[in-house]
Amino acid sequence: MEKTLQIGKTKWISIQAPEKKDIDKIAKKYDLHEIIINDLLGINVQSKIENSNDHFFLALSFTKYFPEKGRYLFNELDVVIGEDYIISTTWFESKSFDDLFDDISKEAESYDHGYKSSPYYILYRIIDNFYDKSMKSLSFSSQKLLDIQNDLSDQNIWKEMIDDLVSEDLNKILIKHNFLSQRDVINDLVNHINWFHEKHLVVYFNDLKVKLSRIINNINVLTEKNDSLMNAYNTFIGIKNNNIVTRLTFINAIFMPLTLIAGIWWMSEWSMMTGPENRKIAYPAFFVLCGIVSLITYRIIRSFSSKKR
Repeated sequence: MEKTLQIGKTKWISIQAPEKKDIDKIAKKYDLHEIIINDLLGINVQSKIENSNDHFFLALSFTKYFPEKGRYLFNELDVVIGEDYIISTTWFESKSFDDLFDDISKEAESYDHGYKSSPYYILYRIIDNFYDKSMKSLSFSSQKLLDIQNDLSDQNIWKEMIDDLVSEDLNKILIKHNFLSQRDVINDLVNHINWFHEKHLVVYFNDLKVKLSRIINNINVLTEKNDSLMNAYNTFIGIKNNNIVTRLTFINAIFMPLTLIAGIWWMSEWSMMTGPENRKIAYPAFFVLCGIVSLITYRIIRSFSSKKR
């Protein structure tokens, strides 16, 4: 979907989910270098910045969160800036990006021919919008981890919990390395603005550096929280397994003496103890003896367990 906006002397062409024909069209119209065309059509996993005599090119890899899938996907932002135009492309369509376009359309009516009509000011607004959206998407992960934490506190341990924790851990690794790659690019962008273009825009791009640092810090905090919940989950599972083993040991401790008595009695009753003529007395006596031994064993084990606690 392509939208066009004229802001003073600057023309903004915004294309979301572009196809090859869209890229070919703007490449021919603005005489873009084939390297830039390849970057617009290809996948730039790492963020990059390039500057030539005619064009300035910027590629930033962001992540888009899909709640229904519970994971992030790459959403690349590519920007080409010329003397009097700015071209922006994104892989996925975004309502927040449409809202930004509408906001700037309304604000542009009051813009004079100063720095706010510069393509680099529009670039700042675009990146700022992506950073704000990234912060919002991190809040989804934060809430999910909080829900898992509450379930662990209530000991509501379910099978899917470990899958969620692993998925969140992989998500954090993805977005962390994605934003870490932007640090050098944003620094280069600030230097580019400072030395070659309107220096009063530097304050805006320095603000982007602050937001990027905040995003990375939030990711680090969420990663540590995810690791902590993973350890807590493993601890709860270990305790649960220990309780099961303790119960089985408790049951075995009760039945071991009974097994011993039953084995001795069965081998001995014909010849040494009762003989077949006294079976009516022997069997009830055997069961009474087993009951007495079980009760004594049970009380000894309970007493030992209480003292241990």
